[in-house]
Amino acid sequence: MGALLRPLMLLGLYLPGAALAQAAPTASFAMGGQIEAGTCAVGSVVQTMPDVAANVFSQNASGSAGVASSFTPFVLSLTRCAGVLGASFVMGSSADAEPTHTNAFRNKAADAAPFTSIWLKAGTCTSSATITPGVAFSRDFSTPEYDLALCAQYHKHRGGLVKQGGISTDFTVTITYR
Repeated sequence: MGALLRPLMLLGLYLPGAALAQAAPTASFAMGGQIEAGTCAVGSVVQTMPDVAANVFSQNASGSAGVASSFTPFVLSLTRCAGVLGASFVMGSSADAEPTHTNAFRNKAADAAPFTSIWLKAGTCTSSATITPGVAFSRDFSTPEYDLALCAQYHKHRGGLVKQGGISTDFTVTITYR
């Protein structure tokens, strides 16, 4: 029996030494990410449009037209831009569109003048593209400050004549930088 104990003792003496000879512990390490465009600070816009009389709107019930005397130029200012080569802008959503004229913003005034909406244009008031609510458009720039020129205009849509009442809209602007 003593002969059996000796190999067990030897085995006990050698196992700790075998553990020291094992490879050092390892760990898996994974990293990932995404390179994003830079960002800018964005100023809010609160713009008052001029009061106009109902008779400056088209007097044709089935007609649709803007009112030049309501042109209101303004800018959406982007400042402190870093690492930006441009941006995509989405003004509002399709829910902000006038149901009968989807490239104009719905009149959300509590006492809304009937058959009215607001056209929004990117650029100058007299020659620029109409902004459709919820549809993206892009601009390229690489400067630390950028002013997106915009113009608002009252619009009469088909279906009847404009009468006295309020006209206003509000929406969220979503900006994706490049």
